Amino acid sequence: MSCHRCARYGVYMAKQVRLTLQKAIAKANLRRAEAGERPITMNSLALQAGVAPTTVARLARTDGKAASALSLDLASKIVTVLDCGIEDLLEVIQDLEA
Repeated sequence: MSCHRCARYGVYMAKQVRLTLQKAIAKANLRRAEAGERPITMNSLALQAGVAPTTVARLARTDGKAASALSLDLASKIVTVLDCGIEDLLEVIQDLEA
């Protein structure tokens, strides 16, 4: 979660950010299918990104055991393997006043 200070009103606005790895994989697999390529699995994503399959599995979860942070290094590896943008991997879901 990131915050920025609204200088004009002196109010903090917090934005919730959610990791949408499943959607990013689905989009990548749609592009791959159109190109006649095999779909990418979470295991092959992990292998190509150089991380443990359990790491990718935790990033894909949406429950209480989901990963709570994503390093820029890992995000870079994932978007490279999936050939997508960071906007395909992250989603801003709401604004909150703090």
